[in-house]
This record gives sequence, structure tokens and C-alpha cells, in this order.
Amino acid sequence: MSVLIETNLGDIVIDLNTEECPITCKNFLKLCKIKYYNFCLFYNVQKDFLVECGDPSNTGKGGESIYGLLYGNEAKYFQDEIKKSLRHNEIGTVAMANTSKDKNDSKFYITLKSDLNELNDKHTIFGRVVEGIEVLKKINSTFSDSNNRPLQNIRILHTIILDDPFPDPNGLSEHIPNQSPKFIKQSKTDDRFEIDEDLDKENRGKTKEEINEIIDEKDAKSRSELLEMIGVLPSADIRPPDHVLFVCKLNPITEAEDLELVFSQCGTVKSCEVVRDKVTNDSLCYAFVEYSTKEECEKAYLKLENILIDERRIHVDFCQSVAKVRNNQNSLKNFLTRGKGGSGRLDRKHILNKNYQQESGTKGYNYVDDDDRNFKKQKSNEKDSRERDMKSSSSSSSSESDNRYKDRNHHDRNYNRSYDRDNRNKDDERERDRERDRDRDRYSDRDRERDRDRYSDRDRYRDRDRYSDRDRYSDRDNERNREKDRYRR
Repeated sequence: MSVLIETNLGDIVIDLNTEECPITCKNFLKLCKIKYYNFCLFYNVQKDFLVECGDPSNTGKGGESIYGLLYGNEAKYFQDEIKKSLRHNEIGTVAMANTSKDKNDSKFYITLKSDLNELNDKHTIFGRVVEGIEVLKKINSTFSDSNNRPLQNIRILHTIILDDPFPDPNGLSEHIPNQSPKFIKQSKTDDRFEIDEDLDKENRGKTKEEINEIIDEKDAKSRSELLEMIGVLPSADIRPPDHVLFVCKLNPITEAEDLELVFSQCGTVKSCEVVRDKVTNDSLCYAFVEYSTKEECEKAYLKLENILIDERRIHVDFCQSVAKVRNNQNSLKNFLTRGKGGSGRLDRKHILNKNYQQESGTKGYNYVDDDDRNFKKQKSNEKDSRERDMKSSSSSSSSESDNRYKDRNHHDRNYNRSYDRDNRNKDDERERDRERDRDRDRYSDRDRERDRDRYSDRDRYRDRDRYSDRDRYSDRDNERNREKDRYRR
């Protein structure tokens, strides 16, 4: 009456108490027989206490007994079989993890410490671990999160019945698989590693430099995917051209022809472009040189680095810009889009010229909109042609319009005379308004002077009355004092 449980940390052998707990042992054995416990996680590991398992949902809220699987929800749980002779006094005691009385299903726990007397008389003890105590110690030493879930998945891989004294109930054969199922990760949201998974498999046997190179490649790929998501790159797999050089630290007076002459010593230069400001047309002191082959580009990179051009030490590097590739792809996309219905009207951003690379300005190596510049140039040419047409038409019709211009001059002279008369009338009216305002100011000044005199006279009379009253009161006090002196005598 034993069961072998294979885990990804080792094997555990459990001896069952079939005589003391026959219902519980039969439930456990038949669940093992139909491979119900295969790939179940040890989802609750409480250090130095117990480890819980037996729930296929790996949450502690699921699980079903063999009786419920065979006979329906009415038989989902079975009663407790608690015996006074069975106690939690050893490491490896196996008991049912019921949440309340007579609520036993498929969940069970194994103790990781001896003398856990607080669990006695509450759970049905139906077995004990006789082999694999070291596996329990490994489980006890694993790191867990705040919910006691191990950070690395520990699970049951297989269950093998060594001895089964109970006959199979009716209908059990329908649930027994032909062979042990293969492991499939049941939860797609579970991103935890398996505890037996080799995390260093890819890096084993490689040097530190090789590992750093792999890490850099992964970082570069993630950055490319990010740039694709925000719309900077058309594709995460896009690569810069391998036959184009980036040249910087140029003298502002260096021209593209001079630079092409120097770089042509290393091979055939297909194009050489000094990047200039769109407004001022001043050199930005860097350029792009395109060769016909990758080998010529590498040769120029090795030979022309730090050479002196126009009294400046230049710096040469491989081009990392993908703007030209992006612009070409956008142009092709616009061309194909116009051919698939739509308004049939050419917008400014959809203009495609036969010569995509311009004679002046950048050729698409940087992020300058070449289509915009082509559009402006086309507009300027149209404007110049219209002005030339107007001049030619005016010269051809000058003789026919002499009389008309004379009449127009006569009309303009009469109009100017009437305009001068109106201006003189307006000036007279403005002068009269100014005189009226001046008179109004004079009257206001006179009124202000009169008010000032009136206020000063009133203040003078008030002061005189105040001083006279003070003198009168002073004379009365003196008279009173003389009377007092007379009576004292």
C-alpha cells in the first residue's frame, strides 16, 4: 500500500494507512491511478510547517474527490477519518487539507516539521513519507512570495502505485489514460521558471565576451522593436547600408567634389553628399559617401580615418542612418497605394520624381523630407514660368493699350485732385476741433482758480473764529482766577 511520487526535485515514497483510513486511502490511490495529480504544483510552502498540493488549478480553491468524478457533485466531498492513534509527530506526515469538517476532496499536505500538535484532531492523517525526506528539505528551503507560492515551480511529474488493495469502482476505467500524459504548462499567464530548468543552458561553455555580445544583440533588438512601435523605423529588422560611410568634422568650406576626389582613391564613389542647412544652405560639417561595394567601403574606412582635408582632421565611420532606406520604402508604398483606388489625386506627399536623389541638398541619408524639397522646387519653377508668360503677353499687347492707359491717367489725375480737396477739408475740421478743445481747457482753468479762492477764504474765516473763541475762553479763566484770589484774602 505505497505510492511513488516523482517531483522535479526528486522522488517521494508514501506508505498509506489503509486499515485506519480506507475511504481516504482509496480516494488517494484511485486519483493517482487516473493521473489526476500529474503536473500539480506545490502551491503553498510554509517554511518549517507544511507544503500543500493536490489542486489541479494550483490555487488551493479547486480539486475534486474520486467519488465526485464518478458520481457527480453530490459525492464531491467525503467524511473525515480522524484517529487518536495518528498524530502529527514526525516530518513527512501526510494528511487531507480540508477547510472544514467532512470537506475532503483531492488536496493534501505533507508536514515539514515534527510535533505539530495544533493540527491534531482536525485533519485525516492517511500516510507518511518513508523515502525522500531530503526532497522535503529542499522544498522547505525554497524561496516563496507573500502568498507562500514558490518563486520557481515545484510540481508532481508522475505518480506510480506500488500496491493497491482496493478494487476499482465502476466507471473508473473510462478515466484511466492509456499512457502517462506529457507535461504541458497549463497556465499561459504563469511566467515562473521550473525549479529543474537549466537557466544557464545558452551561456554554458561561453566566454564572458561572448555572453556580453549576446546580451548586446538582445538589447539592440529590443530597442529596434521599440523604435518600430513608436514609428521611427519602418521595421525592427531594417539595417543601415553597408557600403555607405559617414564623414564628420569637416571644414565648412569643403565641397562635395573635393571630398569625392579624396575618397575615390579607395574605389568607385557612387555619390558624395555634404549635408547642408535647408534654410541657409550652409554646410553642417558632415557628409555621406556611397561606394559601389562593401569591400571598397571597408578599405576607405581603414585608410582615410583622421586624414587632413582643408586643414581639418576628419572622422570616418560606417553609416548608421536608415533614412534613405525608409524614404525609398515609403515612396514605393505610396506608389502602390495610388494604384489601388482612392481619390486618384496626387497630394504633395505622394509626388514621385524620376530622379529621387536631388542635385543639391541631401540624398536621403538623413531625416530631411526630400519630397517636400522637390515639391517646393516644382512650385518655384511653375511660378517663374507664369511670370515669363505674363511679361511676354504684356509686351505684345502694349501698342494696343496706349489709348486705354491715357484714359486711365486722365482718370487718375481727376481722382488725385478730388482726393487733395478732401484732405484739405479734413485738415480744416481737425484745426477747428483743436481750437475748441483749447477753449474748453481755458474755461476749466478759470473755474479751478475760482474754487481755489473760495476755499481759501473759507479756511481763513474758520481759523479766525477758532482763535477768537480761544481768546474769549482765556479771558474768562483769568477773571475766575482773580475772584478766587480775592476770597482767599
